[in-house]
Amino acid sequence: MRHRVCAALIEDKQILMVELHTPSRTFWTLPGGGVENGETKEQAIVREVLEETHLHVTVEHQLYDISINQGTETCFLVRRVANSSAPRLGIDPELPLDQQELRTVCFRPLKDLQDDPQIARLLTLL
Repeated sequence: MRHRVCAALIEDKQILMVELHTPSRTFWTLPGGGVENGETKEQAIVREVLEETHLHVTVEHQLYDISINQGTETCFLVRRVANSSAPRLGIDPELPLDQQELRTVCFRPLKDLQDDPQIARLLTLL
């Protein structure tokens, strides 16, 4: 079973998202990734956000836990640690540098994302 985590970092009516370019598609999503062996879901999301965005965050609380392709996705509401710098593009340490899928990281207005299924789910829980 594969466990995935994602983070909702909301500031000033905007949410932090990353743009991924995979061989099959390009899309925006919340920062996140897989839970490693011996790691809690909370530890995993703090690590994933740091890897992908260079931001230090703390977990506020869990927003949802849903079944996805042969596993689960758990989303956490997180907040930026005081005095953190602006987000900047990180890397996926599991991929070679010349095969990185992360392309952009930025805050996007929530009002522009109401048709995004991931964001729509979040909006019903906030």
